[in-house]
Amino acid sequence: MSTHMKTYVEFISPGTLVDESSCLEIASCCSKNAVEMSKQITERHGAKPYGFVFITRLVHDPVSDGEGGEMEVLAKEKERSGIHFLGGTLRTYDEVVADNLESERILRSNMLGNSYPIVIENRNSYRSTHEFTKDDCIVDATGEITRRGNDDDLTDYRNEFQIARNSNA
Repeated sequence: MSTHMKTYVEFISPGTLVDESSCLEIASCCSKNAVEMSKQITERHGAKPYGFVFITRLVHDPVSDGEGGEMEVLAKEKERSGIHFLGGTLRTYDEVVADNLESERILRSNMLGNSYPIVIENRNSYRSTHEFTKDDCIVDATGEITRRGNDDDLTDYRNEFQIARNSNA
């Protein structure tokens, strides 16, 4: 009986009320392998993943229950990556405001109210829009990272957004 680390990839797909997810074991935190695996994932109503996260867990083999059986030991999460979005379009709060689309009235309100300076819109299956944080990234069809949430221009924009938001409070 031993304790050891295992790596998983959790695929996230748009759901009816909340996201759907599927979690699979993976040999390492390799975006290329995760992108390939994502092609096999289909959730309810045909939803396909818009992204994935890598999770490292401390796991333990089952232990004796003292009555001839075994009990499962719950894994302990040790590390979780940001979301690796499978493509998508980044949009800043200023861009959403400038577009001034009536259909995005709630998006503008949510971005301001929840302090989301940057969002990503993904259309891999159903259209979904999510906050794009400093820990997130965008990967292309080969698994290469094309944009990071901590890129200088995005970090600068987040800081400016917070300063402007705080001065209007």
